[in-house]
Order: sequence, then C-alpha cells, then structure tokens
Amino acid sequence: MPAIPIIEHVNKLTRGVSIPLLDDDELLTTAQLLGTVNNDRGRWNPFLPDNNMTKESDGFLKEVELRANGGRHGDGVYAFRFATNHDLRQMHKANHQQVDADGKPQLVTGEDAHQAHNVMIKVERDGVYRFSFVPSSMAFDILPAPKYLTAIETVQLNGFVWDNESDFEKFDETRLHHEMTKNGSWWELTIPLRTDGGISFRHDGVYQFLFSANHNEDWGFAAFNNPKHGRLCGGTGFGSSGGQSRHSAITIRVVQDGDYTIRMNPLSFEFEVQASGKPVEYLNDIKSFQLLGSVYAADSFDPTKADRTMLQSGVRPGAWIKTVDLKPGVYVANFAISQELFLDTMALGCWLFPSSPTKWLGRAWHGKPNEPNIFFEVKQEGAYRFEYDSATDEFSIESLDGWPVEPCVTVDSLQLVGDPVGNWDATNPANDMVRVSDTVFQKKVVLEAGKTYSYKYTANRWGWTWTFADYELDGYGRDYSGRNPDPQTSRIEDLRHYGHLTTHGNPQALQCHAQQSGDYVFTVDLRTGAYSVHP
Repeated sequence: MPAIPIIEHVNKLTRGVSIPLLDDDELLTTAQLLGTVNNDRGRWNPFLPDNNMTKESDGFLKEVELRANGGRHGDGVYAFRFATNHDLRQMHKANHQQVDADGKPQLVTGEDAHQAHNVMIKVERDGVYRFSFVPSSMAFDILPAPKYLTAIETVQLNGFVWDNESDFEKFDETRLHHEMTKNGSWWELTIPLRTDGGISFRHDGVYQFLFSANHNEDWGFAAFNNPKHGRLCGGTGFGSSGGQSRHSAITIRVVQDGDYTIRMNPLSFEFEVQASGKPVEYLNDIKSFQLLGSVYAADSFDPTKADRTMLQSGVRPGAWIKTVDLKPGVYVANFAISQELFLDTMALGCWLFPSSPTKWLGRAWHGKPNEPNIFFEVKQEGAYRFEYDSATDEFSIESLDGWPVEPCVTVDSLQLVGDPVGNWDATNPANDMVRVSDTVFQKKVVLEAGKTYSYKYTANRWGWTWTFADYELDGYGRDYSGRNPDPQTSRIEDLRHYGHLTTHGNPQALQCHAQQSGDYVFTVDLRTGAYSVHP
C-alpha cells in the first residue's frame, strides 16, 4: 500500500525518495536556490524543500560546495536562478544586457523572467560559496566572487532535427556540427528535414528542438507558447525547463521534404524556420488540455484520443475540468497541452497541505527529466473530477461522492525488474532491493559471463506506475551500462559522464554486460540518480 501523506512529511526534505508536501506557511516564506550548483537530481526543482535557502534578516542564504573542475561540463561553469515561495511565476533570472561594474547581471522576475537567462558563473578555485538573495530589492551576491558570464559567443541547435544521430547525441550541445552561424544579430543554420523524420519513435515530421549558448544547455532557449509564434523564453535547457505550461521545446511539423533554415535572435528572443517550399506548421500554442494516465484502461498517455480532452469550466478563464469513474487502486496521471505530447506534459511539482480528504490540490510543472507524474490512490469506486488551472498551473482531484483521495508521496521500496532477476513483473516482491540507507538501494544477483542483460527500476510494486531509468536525451551519460565506479559519492560532473536515473517519459531499458560469471551488485542512489552494476 502507498504511504499516506501524514503530517510527518509536510515541508520535510525529500532526498530524492519522496514528493514535496507543502503547507501554506512554507509557500509564503521561502526562497529557493536552483541549478547546477546543486548536486541532487532535483537541482532545478522549485518545489523541493531541499533547495530552500535559510532565512536571515530581510534575505536568504545558502552555502554550496563548488569546484574549478565541477559543473555540467567539468569546467567550473555553473548555472542557477532563484525562486520564491515555490512558485513558477516567481522565478528570478538574469538580464544579461544589464550588468554592474563587476559584470554581475541584474535580476528580473514575473513576466520579464520569460525573456531572461539563468545566472551563469565560472569558479576558478574549489571551496564553499555563500549565496545571498534579497527578493524585496532583487539583490544577490556570491562570496567568494566568481566570474559572471553574460556574453554569447556561440549558439547551438540541439534536438530531434538531427535525424541521423543517436538519442544520446541529438541534444548534446557540445557537438561541433550543431553550431549555428552568426548573421547580424541572428544566428542561423540550414538543415534537411523530412516528413518521415523527427521525434525518434514517431517519424511523422514533428520536430522538437532547443537552442543553447556557449555549448551549455542551461544557457538555453525554448519556445514561449502563445498564438504569436516565434517567441523564445530563456534560461531553459532540456534539464532546466522553466516548467510552466507556457514553456515548451520548440515544436514544428514539416509537410514537405527539403532544406530548412532555422534562425534565432538571442537579443530579441525570437526564432523562425524558413522553408524553400511549403512552410512549417508551428505547434507552440495552447488550445486545450488533456487528462492522461492510468485513469483510462487503454492508450493511457495518448493525448490524441478525443475522450482525453478536458472541458473549459466556465467558472473562471483558464480552468479546465474532466470527470472520470475510478475503481479502488493507485493511479498515475498528468496533463497534456493541445493534444501534442511533445509540448511537454504537466506533471507533479508538489501537493498542498492541509486539504480536504475528498479534494486534494497540487502544483504542476514539467521539469524534465526529473519531475514525477501525479500519483494518487482512491479506495472507493466513484466519480472523480480533475481540474486544471492554466493561469496558475495548479490542479485538483476531487471525489464527487465524498470518498477520500490520498496522494502518494514516498518511495517505500525499489524493485530491480528485468533479465537479471529473470522476470519483468514489477509487482513481484522477489525483485525488491535492499535499502542500505535512506536513499541508496542495492541488490545482488548472479550473472553469466558473455550475456547482456536489460532491466529497469520501479517503485512500490506499483507495476510500471513509477519507473526510474536513464533518459537518453537529457545530456547525462553516453550509454546505459551502469559504469559509474562510485555511485554513492557522485557529483554532477560524474553524472554527466556516467548518466543518472530519471522519472520522465518511458526511456529504454538499461543494459549491462557480464564480463565474468558470478555475483553482481546493482546499486542506486535516488538522491543523485547515480546507478551502477559491478562484480
């Protein structure tokens, strides 16, 4: 049975093994430091109490250990932003065109933060760095002082537009041929696109892509979803998404094979796709919302099915509702945008407590690749109404018959499922791993020399409801082999090299190859996502 989110979980650290459960006091008095300055896989998650700063006087403080050979690329370059009150609409980002005498950029928030950047810094010596932040004056400081990076010297095009690359390579911002050419204030690149190309498992001409600056995806650009196509939002990489339903990767459909020139302007936050033949279709618009998940018996996460679309409630602008009949059980859900799965579904940021036992509220986001879906349990058959507020990206689940709804928030057990244990039954207790600490799980199995084994990790014996696998598109790792020599002490630069487990989408199975016969230990640290397989 899933854990009931009793009071002991409210406002507590998650350490990678639970989902935030926040109350009103926590929401209104906090600030969060987000980014690659954090080592955990929830480094960009604004809802985690783990990312909270400490309140002091009229501001907030946090100390983090940084290294000259640390950061995403092991070059001492780190990206971060601030949030307040666990609110996606209260991001504090950098205006790189407004800097002080030391090169430090001015912070912006609210609507201005859409067209702003993460704060980019480079540290030249190892040590503990003290971050201070005063939201009322939009002031921040770092001691010892790092070098602030604000000049864009190169721009890269990353994503599914590279039809002939592997999924590990498509979003890799370090690949030389991803470079765009500067033309005035615009950057551009001409590439071939096909009506049978695009997103790897669809091949239907739908392409999704992002821009990065200076070979760092966290200095990135995505689409700002609105009817006026061609607007970018900044500070958004594959793993550092802004998280609102108004933010998605740039998504287009080509209707004719040919060469296409993709252009972007990092100063005006604009982009366009020029075609020699028929123009592309721009898909970055919010027209509707769909309820997806195991609340349906078949095609659970297919947003194109007509019965998935929610109805506008009419009570207030931007509110969408849908009622479904459910039997007792644990369910998983999320919300799609405009019937297009690749506008990035809205999953779970946090649950809000206290709430009515029959109606639970939550905040949604898409923080791929480490946002969990919405897990909940119902114990009585009946009608349950889902509401999504597109203005605030908040949602609710309510029993119309007065039955309790229980959010599921903790990883109570972890299963190794697949070839190493001889079965793919994610409900089998025999597949349980041993919990050796709060966040670390291990399992010893016998493997045979010369064989390659496929497997995944799942939680709580819920079948495939909560799955952990290595997402090949997130820029962390080069394969699925679990080669990390020390998963319990991995830093972000190690994760970049060896990969880490995520909860986004349905990635391929992990693989390991046994060089010799004998006992092998499978190790997972859910705090960082590091994993390994070693004799």
